[in-house]
Amino acid sequence: MDQDKVKFSARILRKEDFLPRYIVVKPKYVPGRTRAFSADVMLNEAGPFARNIRPWGKGSDVFFFNLTTPQCTKAGLDTNDECLVTIIPKA
Repeated sequence: MDQDKVKFSARILRKEDFLPRYIVVKPKYVPGRTRAFSADVMLNEAGPFARNIRPWGKGSDVFFFNLTTPQCTKAGLDTNDECLVTIIPKA
C-alpha cells in the first residue's frame, strides 16, 4: 500500500540507557488509526525494518515504535539524533 507511505522528521528518543530507543509518531502521520499496526520503517535511507506502530495510550493520541540497537547501528543513528522516518504500512 504505497499510497499510505508517510515521511517525516523525528528524533530518536530513549528514557533510560537500559530501555529501547523509540520514535514518536504524531497522529497527523497515521490518520484514522486507533490500533497498533505492522509497517516497514526506513530511517534515512536505511532499512526497511519491520516494526509495530503502537498507540502511546495513557490519554495521549500519539503513536510510537521501538528501535533495536542493531537497527540504529545499521542506520548510523544514536539516541537524540534526528532522522527522516518513512513508514510503509503492511496490508
